[in-house]
Amino acid sequence: MKTPPIPPNEPDDENSRCVVLFHQGGAVDHWDLMLEVDNTLWTWHLEELPAPDKPVLGERIPDHRTHYLDYEGLVSNNRGTVNRVRSGQYRWIRSSANQVAVLNFENESWNLLLEDDKPIAKISITSQ
Repeated sequence: MKTPPIPPNEPDDENSRCVVLFHQGGAVDHWDLMLEVDNTLWTWHLEELPAPDKPVLGERIPDHRTHYLDYEGLVSNNRGTVNRVRSGQYRWIRSSANQVAVLNFENESWNLLLEDDKPIAKISITSQ
């Protein structure tokens, strides 16, 4: 089940965690970008990671359990394995009809741009 693409009215910035997992061995290898929102993980499927001058598009997929914030290993039902490649915290920035999440990882920051209620997000690196 997907939750609405609108951030909570009062986000909990102190506990707003995010993670990027590399999912290998499923239908196709990919990355999952996950944001902790109201005890679930909003998740986007990425075919590649963003680069400094190359934003990527992420497709919203069903929410995941918060278990994946800290999990690495086998995925149930023979769906491959996941390995954490980034973890950090994020915060929402509201701007007109769009919503932006600023993700802070150890060595870089990303922006995740949500436009209206589209299932596609634009993800870009903001600094290194």
